[in-house]
Amino acid sequence: MKHSSDASHQVLLQDVVEKLHFSVKDRIGAPTQDELATVCAVLFAASLLKEEGKVVRARVVISPPEEFSPVGGPPDGILAVRFTTPHPFTANEIKRLSPAAGFFHSALAIWPDRDKGLRIWGILNTGPRWLNLVGGGRKPTGNDLSHPIIHVRDPGWLLFYQGYDLMVEWRGREFYGPRMDVFQSSILSDRFAGNRQQLIESLIACCLPSSLDAEAYGKLAHLISLQFVKRIINLVRTSGHGGTLIFLPDAEDGKEMSLSWIDFKYASVPEVGGSRFRSLIESMIRRVGELCEDGSSVDDAWHVFRNSKDIELDLLEEAFFELARLFSDLMQVDGALVLDKRVRLVGFGGEIRVDRNVFMVGLAHDLEGKNITSWDVRGDGTRHRSVYRLCSVEPEAIGFVISQDSQVRMIANVNDSVIVWPHTMI
Repeated sequence: MKHSSDASHQVLLQDVVEKLHFSVKDRIGAPTQDELATVCAVLFAASLLKEEGKVVRARVVISPPEEFSPVGGPPDGILAVRFTTPHPFTANEIKRLSPAAGFFHSALAIWPDRDKGLRIWGILNTGPRWLNLVGGGRKPTGNDLSHPIIHVRDPGWLLFYQGYDLMVEWRGREFYGPRMDVFQSSILSDRFAGNRQQLIESLIACCLPSSLDAEAYGKLAHLISLQFVKRIINLVRTSGHGGTLIFLPDAEDGKEMSLSWIDFKYASVPEVGGSRFRSLIESMIRRVGELCEDGSSVDDAWHVFRNSKDIELDLLEEAFFELARLFSDLMQVDGALVLDKRVRLVGFGGEIRVDRNVFMVGLAHDLEGKNITSWDVRGDGTRHRSVYRLCSVEPEAIGFVISQDSQVRMIANVNDSVIVWPHTMI
């Protein structure tokens, strides 16, 4: 929900402060609601500053020092670096310390210091595994941070988390409710269901262990495939370049369709890249099946996939990551990267040329695209508008657009209407 008046803005800010206070109030020496309101104001001010010409980007954890063990550290734990003298909690101090607490690997820790008010008491080295939640990594996040975390993401942009669950975003003078994880949408699962079924049917009789049934293998293949797409998108987001990823129906029909709607600067020989993805996904689900006990469920298999220290699975994941990196690199070229539904490379540097105007699309407020409001596309960029046009004429196309400011949207045609989903992000 979006609020733009000063009154509703103040109400929502108070709501956020109350949520933050509720999560810390039972701890000794917890900050007051007034102090937590100050946290919001200071971090918003810090987001507008620059350090050595770069925007301030930081994660800030609201937690007392004694919550963290003096031993341990990444990848499975957290290393707490405590200052001998806590430093003042100011926007300038956040700015100065932000390079030392790299956004993707560490966080600044704050807590009231008796009668001195809020202080920065140290740096928490978390490691990058928490990024697996959005970046498609296989390894688990390790010891979760069960504390309020505020991301200073970009100028005027704060994200409020409880642990790793996004509560609300603060952009400029407006608040937004938590966005959706589009990778949980049944649309993605349904649109690729036929390809998964063909894959599993071709493997189940000859190559896959009997520890899982065909349905579980299909769901496992879907989950691992989503990890692959997440990695592509996250690599593009962190590059700061932006880009467009499009999936079209596969095989000869997909190739013909791409030629109808897209001019490629760099078209690919059909089999290039496609056999690589299929080979890797086959090997990964086979290896997980070998590591599972008989009668395992898809949840059991997913746990094995995420937590196994199996050397073969590690090598397969590395190969998977490198293929995702290749595809993300192709998106650095202006134009769209186009894959078919078997994740075979069709081409990149693609210019979408659909002679049809789209002025309004549906903005989804749920994963299934049932609760939508009208969205005027005139404020969107060229990338978004070109994918809107493509989806308006091709119902089976699915597009992901990554903006230079790292926002992500999924775009698809649902019941002859173009729908856009804003994706949850860090």
